[in-house]
Amino acid sequence: MKTLLLTDIPPSSNLTAGIVTAQMCRCVAADELAIFCVLNRHLTPDLYPDLAAIPSKTVHKPNEQNPRNPKYFPLDLARAFASETIRRRTVIPSLVREAIAYGREQGVTSLWAILQGQTMVRIAGAVAEGLNVPLRAQVWDPLGWWLRAHGVDRFNRRADLAKFDETMRQATTCAAASWAMARQYKEQYGTTSYVIIASLDEALAHKPVPALRNSDEVVIGMAGQFYAEQEWHDLLQALNLAGWQIGGRKIVVRVAGHAPPRTETAQAASIEFLGWRSQPELIDILSTTCDIMYCPYPFSPQMEEVARLSFPSKIPTYLAAGRPILFHGPDYASPAHYLRERGAGLICRTGEPAAVYNAVLQLVEDTELYAELAVAAQAAFEADFALNSMKKSVRNFLGYSD
Repeated sequence: MKTLLLTDIPPSSNLTAGIVTAQMCRCVAADELAIFCVLNRHLTPDLYPDLAAIPSKTVHKPNEQNPRNPKYFPLDLARAFASETIRRRTVIPSLVREAIAYGREQGVTSLWAILQGQTMVRIAGAVAEGLNVPLRAQVWDPLGWWLRAHGVDRFNRRADLAKFDETMRQATTCAAASWAMARQYKEQYGTTSYVIIASLDEALAHKPVPALRNSDEVVIGMAGQFYAEQEWHDLLQALNLAGWQIGGRKIVVRVAGHAPPRTETAQAASIEFLGWRSQPELIDILSTTCDIMYCPYPFSPQMEEVARLSFPSKIPTYLAAGRPILFHGPDYASPAHYLRERGAGLICRTGEPAAVYNAVLQLVEDTELYAELAVAAQAAFEADFALNSMKKSVRNFLGYSD
């Protein structure tokens, strides 16, 4: 048995999707995998040395971003339609042929395709058919969100969503990003679905004393990308109105990630940007120098499907840090459901700055609640996000019988 991984992000240590993909690759022997990567030419992934033995081929991904300028909106729409149509008719067939040729060269018997973005959705089904092997589809986020964010015109968007549906019905199994996504895709497409979320080595987990670290300050930790930008600014507005003080303590926000958040000059002194950190270092920083883990999620109606079906990889990282999570997002979001069931986080269900401030204040003043959430977070990590449970799901998804 040998699987071809068709992906746009290789297993790599400096990209979130690459970290999770690497974890999944380690669930099978290196000689049972080959990788065909359709990589954005602007990315420079740092490959893991322990996965270097996996045969791989990398090609350039066509541009998926169609910029919009309100001044030239009609012209931009026409350009977007023309560009996407040309790519669909010329570049996509070429990528399919290359992937099939490489898969045959490697003698693969199965295709694991990560359906992230329009390019991967357009080629996955055709590659599986060309190789005459079962298709195993993995989904991080709903495609509709990606297409809107990348400015794909409505005609190609409709075609891509139809192609996604067709691909999911073709798939033998699905690796879903949340329990809600697994249920929906099983009901919608009849595809056997497994929940596979970023997991971590148990040795990285911390169990700090379940209390605020000191009486002088409160540090709110935030890691990852800023998809929920409005919710982030609601938090900053609340802290601004409070003078960056809460319960007699100074408030500090500590942020780790590839890009610094957008802030006002007046906020700079209270926001510390750490840059990208490795997972072990990040978990240690969050656990030993922060008090509250902040997870914003979009309230926007346009992002409802993403909120319901996706699951942020920062949640397992926060749980491994052993601190309470403040989830700032809609009640129907998949992380809200999970944290509520596990009792591992406080849910702020509205976007009002006053509401998120009151949630922070509650965690600061209610010591019993803080302790309960912290202990529950530590237990949730052990129960749901250790590597052993992930390995079983990955092997089932890839068709192993053990």
